[in-house]
Amino acid sequence: MRMKSSISIIAAIAFLVAPLGQAVELSEEDSGKIARVVGFLLSQTHYKRTPLDDDISAAFLRKYMESLDYSRMVFLQPDYEEFEAKYGTLLDNLTKRGDVSPAYEIHKRYFTRLKTAHSWLEEIIWSDFDFTIDESFTPNRTKADWPATETEARGLWRKRIKYEVLGTRLGKRRGVEAMNAKANNGEVVKKTDGTPVKPYDIKAEKEKILRRYERFLRVRTEMDSGDVLQVYLTALSNGYDPHSDYFSPLEAENFEINNIKLSLTGIGARLQWDDGYTKLIELVPGGPAIRSKKLKPGDRIIAVAQGEEGNPVDVVEMELDKVVDKIRGEKGTLVRLTIIPVDAADDSETREVRLIRDKIKLTDSLAKGQVIDYPEEDGSRPRLGVINLPQFYQDCARDVAMILDRFQREKVTGIVLDLRRNGGGLLPEAVKLAGLFIEQGPMVQVIDSRRRKQVLQDNDAKIGYDGPMIVLVGKLSASASEIVAAALQDYGRALTVGSLSTHGKGTVQTVMPLNNWVRLPDSGKLKLTVSKFYRVVGSTTQKQGVTPDIILPTPYDYMEIGEATLPNCLEADHTQKLDFRNVNRVAKHVEPLAKLSSARIKEDQDFAYILEDINTLKDRLKDKSVSLSEAKRLAEKDEEKAKRETRKKERKARGDAEETVYDLTIKMIKTNTRLGEEVEDEEKPIRLEEEDEEEEIEEEEDRPTLDPHLRETLHILQDYINLLDPKKQIAAKENRAEAEIR
Repeated sequence: MRMKSSISIIAAIAFLVAPLGQAVELSEEDSGKIARVVGFLLSQTHYKRTPLDDDISAAFLRKYMESLDYSRMVFLQPDYEEFEAKYGTLLDNLTKRGDVSPAYEIHKRYFTRLKTAHSWLEEIIWSDFDFTIDESFTPNRTKADWPATETEARGLWRKRIKYEVLGTRLGKRRGVEAMNAKANNGEVVKKTDGTPVKPYDIKAEKEKILRRYERFLRVRTEMDSGDVLQVYLTALSNGYDPHSDYFSPLEAENFEINNIKLSLTGIGARLQWDDGYTKLIELVPGGPAIRSKKLKPGDRIIAVAQGEEGNPVDVVEMELDKVVDKIRGEKGTLVRLTIIPVDAADDSETREVRLIRDKIKLTDSLAKGQVIDYPEEDGSRPRLGVINLPQFYQDCARDVAMILDRFQREKVTGIVLDLRRNGGGLLPEAVKLAGLFIEQGPMVQVIDSRRRKQVLQDNDAKIGYDGPMIVLVGKLSASASEIVAAALQDYGRALTVGSLSTHGKGTVQTVMPLNNWVRLPDSGKLKLTVSKFYRVVGSTTQKQGVTPDIILPTPYDYMEIGEATLPNCLEADHTQKLDFRNVNRVAKHVEPLAKLSSARIKEDQDFAYILEDINTLKDRLKDKSVSLSEAKRLAEKDEEKAKRETRKKERKARGDAEETVYDLTIKMIKTNTRLGEEVEDEEKPIRLEEEDEEEEIEEEEDRPTLDPHLRETLHILQDYINLLDPKKQIAAKENRAEAEIR
């Protein structure tokens, strides 16, 4: 989120971007003018109000070298030590004088080292790799030291290339085995899309890898002065916090499209270039990507193919705007993405995802409801309601109020507000939405860089819903969603349930055009952090997020996700507590509800799988290296495959879900459509042709109607309702007494 007109926050709804214009070459003198202004604005207007000093200089230098060499395989450790001795405490002074010569000097050294590394590649890649040797490689070297010598660097490049070649061998294994198994029958083995499985060609795969690195070298070669300045000044901005960035004119245009234009044709995903890969960092509600249920934030795209017949084009190390250009296209056309799933054991575990491009509209992100007929042990079926809010858009509080009104008509006895995938949006809407459940009062404190405080509060005494309520959150709940969860928790109005903590982004950014300070045709823009959110109790959501009352285990808690994992993020602190009326409906029930939930989780097979996945993830995080032994990797893949098959069989053997789930859309409410009926003339998203729908059903049939976390949250909600019902409490005591007698 970013600030506009004092404290009004606009939503950062990101979509695939269009190809941009040409970069603008800047002279070193002009670059210096821009750098001087960026340094001044950061020191004077950033939330921290920290002067541009030696400490910032040291962080600035390291971040710049890391940004150029994210894999720590190009620079040598002596390069860093040399530049640290020369510029470690001088970059601040040079920036104030408008001297950016270190940017180009360090970049020149980087390019020299890169050409040296590239000269080794052809010899390395055409060597015969021995995949029986028990050695390993760590693909993610972002926290490793730079190699001490060229010999050590060459050894790293050898392992990296070997790792990539082995990955292609393992990735083709299924097709090769199928061909070998059916070759005697003269059969032609085909993929699910009908295309023949090609035999593994190691020469072709090595050529593909070599072309990838040639493309990477060409991209680095084509970096102009504006590109270098972009990396350099972003490194300076990141010295203050990870959300502050400098945008060159080209990147500024990209940012505006990403964050303001709300209707572009594509797959509905926000992409980011990360360590040579194009990574999915956000899925737009209602878009093809999220509707497919086959993509998650953190998945990496390694190839893009057009239509049924197009060959996959390798996009590793490709510039982000070019990858985006390949993914975007005409509405109704097919694009095939080859991805490495975020939860893959290693980079050889890939799969193809087929998507039909569609127009992404803001209306696709509207709040949605579900009415669940919940089965009780006594045979009754009370009704529970779920509100899924993907983001805080304009008038979302009004839409949620409509759902709440319909819930009352449907005799819903308790609700869950699901914010697990809500990354934020309009702050005033978040305040209004929280106000639907509280009579009135302050909701959040916002403190700016001059330590001026503004309190945003709900002044409407009207309550939209006053019954039992749970706010369900996760690691992807951020910004405005954290404010709502925190307010309802602090007021004691709602029970919070979810992961160990929410995302932890409690800061506000603004974007400042630099043309007001630099008399150049286009000098770019500076995005910097200007304010911080604080809860009504005085603590902040920054870095620490919101800790739920009841924790449900999830692998997301152990992945490198969340504000606290970002380098140089702002610390959590406190301000004064506000005067507000705590309704205190939750505290006394947390302990018994947590005990009941814990007992259920211990007996729940889906949570047993989740806990098993968490332990596997923990083991991987302890040792991030990957074996380069083909036998070991094949054994690991076979073990993973067997585990998936076992789970699939177990889920299929279960009976049908006992609960009945009815979807409820805003249009259904407006047209007074009954539950279970379809809305007439409602535009439906474009889907794949019939055979692809069948394929989707086959993949989805082993999944429960409700995901394990939502189902357990509904169990907790019903327990909560029972605790509030005197008759239920008496019955529960009698049951416990009978159990003790028996």
